[in-house]
Amino acid sequence: MPGTGDALGLVRNTHYDGRLDVIASTEAALDYIEMQADQWYDGDLIRSLAAYNAGAGTVNKAVRNAQAQGRSGDYWDLQLPSETMNYVPKLLAIATIIADPSAYNVKLPEIDAAPAFAMVDLDQDLSLKELAMRAGVDADTLSELNPGLLNGSLNPRYTRTLLMPGDSNQQMLAELSALLNAGNANEATLASTSTPPTHTVVQGDNLSTIAQRYNISLRDIMRWNAIDRPEALQPGQLLTLSNS
Repeated sequence: MPGTGDALGLVRNTHYDGRLDVIASTEAALDYIEMQADQWYDGDLIRSLAAYNAGAGTVNKAVRNAQAQGRSGDYWDLQLPSETMNYVPKLLAIATIIADPSAYNVKLPEIDAAPAFAMVDLDQDLSLKELAMRAGVDADTLSELNPGLLNGSLNPRYTRTLLMPGDSNQQMLAELSALLNAGNANEATLASTSTPPTHTVVQGDNLSTIAQRYNISLRDIMRWNAIDRPEALQPGQLLTLSNS
C-alpha cells in the first residue's frame, strides 16, 4: 500500500514507483514482515504474515480479543477475515510441499540455477529503448525487468539500478556501464558484493535502494544508524554499513 511503501522509504512519484521495483519491493516486503514481527508479535512471523495480509490493526485487535477470552493470542486463536484465515495456511502448505515434494506426490518444475538478471548502476537519464538498442537486448524484456520505471526511462534522482537479462554478456555490461558513466567523478559500476564501511546519502537515495546496492538488509541499516523514519533520509547524511 502507498503508506506502507512510503514508511519503508520506497520512492513513489510520476517517474518511478519503488513498490514495482523487483528488488527494492521484495527487500522492503521481507524487512517489513520481520520488523512487524519484532514490533508487535515477539518475533512470531506467522502473525506478522497475517498482518501483512490483513493489516496490523486488524490482527492486533484480534489478538487483544483472543487474550481477553483467556487464550494465548497466537494465529490459530484469532478471528480474522476469511481471506487472511486462508492466506497463512496456504503459505505454510506451499512451504511444506516445497520442502519435501515427493512426500506429497508433487513434481516441482525445474528452475535454472543461473541468475535471472544482472544489475547495472547508471548515473544519467536514459530511455529503456535507447539502452536496449545500445546493449543489443530486447526492449520488451528490459521493460518487464524494470516495471518501476513508469515512463520507460531511468532517472538517477530516483533509482540508479537497472536490471538487465541474466544472460547478458558481463564484458558488454561493464563496457556499457563505463561508457554511460564516463567522465563522472562518482562513476557507477556493476553492482558488487563488496561493502564499504559507510555510505554518504546523495539526492535520490532511499534506504531500500542503498540496501539493495550493498546487499544488506534495510532493517540492519536502520538499526545500525538508529533510524526510526526511513523516509526522512537527507542528502549528505553518513550511514554506517556494518555493526562494527
